[in-house]
Amino acid sequence: MTRGIVAYKKRWYKINKAVAQFAGCYDQASRNIRSGSNADDIKELAYKLYSTNYGQKFTFERHWNMLRLEQKWRSQLPTQSGGSKRTKVSATGAYSSSSNPETPLADELVVDSPVRPQGSKKSKRKGKEKAQMSEDFSDEDFSERKSSLVKKLSLMEDIKNVREKELMDREKEREEEKEHRVKIMAIKEKELQIQAAMKEQELQAQAAMKERELQTQRYIKEMEIKAKEREMERMAKEMEREMDMQIFNADTSTMSEKRRALHEIACEKIIVKWFT
Repeated sequence: MTRGIVAYKKRWYKINKAVAQFAGCYDQASRNIRSGSNADDIKELAYKLYSTNYGQKFTFERHWNMLRLEQKWRSQLPTQSGGSKRTKVSATGAYSSSSNPETPLADELVVDSPVRPQGSKKSKRKGKEKAQMSEDFSDEDFSERKSSLVKKLSLMEDIKNVREKELMDREKEREEEKEHRVKIMAIKEKELQIQAAMKEQELQAQAAMKERELQTQRYIKEMEIKAKEREMERMAKEMEREMDMQIFNADTSTMSEKRRALHEIACEKIIVKWFT
């Protein structure tokens, strides 16, 4: 995962502090070794000192192996009696003891001691004083670590609360978005219903208009037919009147008595029909 500068600094501070503390424990273990001890014994004693002094296991051995040969973390080793010098450090952390310092072992790295080696008695006395000081300050370190742990737990609790709040806010946003979508769907459904109703009303209005148009057309046709019938009746009456008038105005001087009598009867009917 990608880390920021702050995360790298915090990580390096933790590694640097732990490696420096273990380097001190390793120096103390190297000064307090017994004859016949090897590199594994020194490292085991250093682990015990670290666990006793700092109340936890040392978990940065890989980092220590990378940093231990640098000047800042380089172990300051005492000179043993008998002319034997322990100035060569192996890759595993062991110091070689040899009467011939110019002949290195196969798996050792030569490290130049930056200061003059101390005597064995002085080294032992200094190691005891350092161990006593470590014991004196162990309670203070424990309180400091405890306070730091409490702060870390408090920070973790705050982070947990913030994350829970973020989750609750996201859940609330999802619920609100869901309600918003439901409302939008309801509005769209209502709009579709309104559009369908308007379309239905429009179709009904169009059908009613067509019906009215058909009724108007039928009425006009009926009126036209009635007008034609009245016109035909009028023309028939005109023709009948004209014929009656011809009969009424006929010349009776050339008629026989019988036809004249019939003409008079017809004239009386015509008078009753048209003039009364």
